[in-house]
Amino acid sequence: MVSVLQKLRTAGAADSGTGTIANALPMPVMLLGAKLEVIYANPAAEQFFDTGLTLLRKQTLADLIAPHSPLFQLVTQAAERNASAAERDIDLSTPKHGERLADVTVTPVPDPEGAILLTFQERSLAQRMDRQLMARGAVRSMHGMAAVLAHEIKNPLAGIRGAAQLLEEGLPPDEREMTQLIVAEADRIRNLIDRMESFGDTRTFVRHPVNIHEVLDRVRKVAESGFARGVTIVETFDPSLPAVSGDHDQLIQVFLNLVR
Repeated sequence: MVSVLQKLRTAGAADSGTGTIANALPMPVMLLGAKLEVIYANPAAEQFFDTGLTLLRKQTLADLIAPHSPLFQLVTQAAERNASAAERDIDLSTPKHGERLADVTVTPVPDPEGAILLTFQERSLAQRMDRQLMARGAVRSMHGMAAVLAHEIKNPLAGIRGAAQLLEEGLPPDEREMTQLIVAEADRIRNLIDRMESFGDTRTFVRHPVNIHEVLDRVRKVAESGFARGVTIVETFDPSLPAVSGDHDQLIQVFLNLVR
């Protein structure tokens, strides 16, 4: 049986059926050695890398592909398993060729020892545009779902806030701490929901001077009335700490996540 390398090396021969097929393939095909050096590349691969076969044979895969490309991991995976491995939309972008995505298949071959065969199917501009449009459609769907959820949550939240205010009216001033906490938390959740409705908005939030002691005090009260009930929380911090620049509600959420 003629080896893979022998077949590919005769790619330019007119009397070689295998060579004719290799040359006629519209997709780039490349054979790499055990050290990822280029042994063979068909004409489509020469065009893909914008380099002739003579120069390609003096290079390795690392000379052709950016070091951060997932292709190297795919090659390692195929070599370790001694089985074909394929991946869609692999980033093959380089400063020379710009942004490029391709579906890549890596296949170990027995001859020469340690060699692998790469086939590329580059994503066309239309396919890349379709991919971007699908991603934008997913974002729009998420935005719509967030808006529906926000509407459904806001209605009962307003009821909870109103009920807390009614309870507060019938309580003496020294017993209103819990109802005031309920109202404050309802307002904070409403603000979080408002941000959820603007899902995908990448604008930075407005920063204001925030008293960190008020933030930590709120976190303590929420924790003690809920998930940290029965837990003793000891406050030890410098009361002279200056105001910090940030968002009051988001700082509360961050510290609540940390306390949990």
